[in-house]
Amino acid sequence: MVDGGRLLIWDRPLTDAAVAARTPWLNDVALAASRLGSWAVIFPAAVLLASLAAVRSRALAQLILVVMVARPGVEWLLKLIVHRPRPTGARLVAGTGFSYPSGHVLAAIATWGFLPAVVALYTQRDAARTATRVVAAGLIVAIAWSRVWLGVHWTSDVVGSLAIGVLAFGLAGSWELTLRVRRGSLSRPGR
Repeated sequence: MVDGGRLLIWDRPLTDAAVAARTPWLNDVALAASRLGSWAVIFPAAVLLASLAAVRSRALAQLILVVMVARPGVEWLLKLIVHRPRPTGARLVAGTGFSYPSGHVLAAIATWGFLPAVVALYTQRDAARTATRVVAAGLIVAIAWSRVWLGVHWTSDVVGSLAIGVLAFGLAGSWELTLRVRRGSLSRPGR
């Protein structure tokens, strides 16, 4: 938003480095990763996660659906406010609209970010829960990387989207913790 992004002097070198490092097999990996943040994958995944959550937590299911529905509007509003052009040059896929924030990354966070919470409803096993967090984080980071690799986003676009996601989940976690404390449903040490 500031001076048309000209202060982000690291964006061009990082994008150029990604383009220079391309190989056919990494291009294929980036295309596959990018698809995991596309509407065709994200929408059914979010519906599946909400359906699985609904069996054990109606509140989590509702939250997943609200985020799924609200995310495109938040993305559109931010794109309209920031109004940042996409990188020009060697794109491997078409990108439409403004560059910031990355819609694929926001969609990935808004969907895959709920995977650990849904799995936690079904298992108390620490190993399974940790593995799920690693898988979700890996998917989100891979999708973020792919958008720069494919030449449709600046690095700051995906970093900004990741920051928005971390902030949103942090606020949601704080809100949930506050509600649990008010209800007295937090287990206390020694109980």
